[in-house]
Amino acid sequence: MRRINGKLTKEYRAWKNMKARCYSTCNKNHGKYYENNIQVCDRWKNSFEDFLQDMGKAPENHSLDRIDNLGNYEPGNCKWSTNKQQCMNRGEFNLLYTYNGETKILSEWAELYNLDYNNLHKRIFRSNMSFEEAIVYNNLKLIFYKGEFKTAQEWSKLLNIPLSIIYDRKSRGWTSERMFEQPIGAKKKIIKDIV
Repeated sequence: MRRINGKLTKEYRAWKNMKARCYSTCNKNHGKYYENNIQVCDRWKNSFEDFLQDMGKAPENHSLDRIDNLGNYEPGNCKWSTNKQQCMNRGEFNLLYTYNGETKILSEWAELYNLDYNNLHKRIFRSNMSFEEAIVYNNLKLIFYKGEFKTAQEWSKLLNIPLSIIYDRKSRGWTSERMFEQPIGAKKKIIKDIV
């Protein structure tokens, strides 16, 4: 069961990747496994067949997961998990946030509020929004200008630009700088000067 139709099976790839995480010095995560002295048990280390016998065939959309993230790869500490289950089992790597008195990992908040996880993550880590801002503003169409995210309505009030002008310029694909900094009627004036 190493190959099916010439392709490596999911189980065989999982076995190879498990060993690479623990022993390959070129693996970018090797340091974490080395620091925590995470090993592959003797039964699995040199025998894919024993690994497959103990783990069985991987269900669809499942990958190899350790129950105790600081424990070894061995029978009793490994299971096949979905991506969501893996995220829930990441221990210290999980991004925990408390909001309205509840504490959840970021992926759970995204699911609870029907938000796109990647957008939520980007707002917090790339745009430096607080978790609360990211939750509140995630579904609104925000415009980034001078280091801040605001809705078109908020920019309209703050910059004293009619909302219809902002929407028109936004629909034309203008950058936020051009949208807010080009004087209203500037195009008309340029045409008038040419005539």
